[in-house]
Amino acid sequence: MIFLYISITIKEEDTDFSFFKCFLFMNALQYMDAYDYRMNLGKLKKEVNNIILIYGLCDMVNRAMTLVKYFTPNFGTEYYDVLYSCFCRHRKMADMEIMLELGMSRANFYRKKKAALRYLGYYFFEIVVPQSANKRYKPSFPETEE
Repeated sequence: MIFLYISITIKEEDTDFSFFKCFLFMNALQYMDAYDYRMNLGKLKKEVNNIILIYGLCDMVNRAMTLVKYFTPNFGTEYYDVLYSCFCRHRKMADMEIMLELGMSRANFYRKKKAALRYLGYYFFEIVVPQSANKRYKPSFPETEE
């Protein structure tokens, strides 16, 4: 029942989003194996909706970081490196480690971090969010329990 409903929903969607839904379907199956194979359909829909929303937000932040890297005047790649080192690494690093890795002084690092966050916020809220209003990163399954 769960597999049939998700596969029907995948076939009805447009092609670029259906690939993502197939990927989510595999993740949902892995989640069911790890969590509970007797999970009801309502809970599975809620979990898949959460995965879709998280993917959408991650994609939006990634697009904003790409804009910072390529469209920020003068120091775009340095701003990107500072943002990536501070917030996107698998391992949390102290600011001193990041400064040593990037070869920046303390004052220069914090100045660039502040400017990078300012550019990221501008690109995110002024460019990425308005463009994403028409995208399909919204949950596609109804939130009602069955």
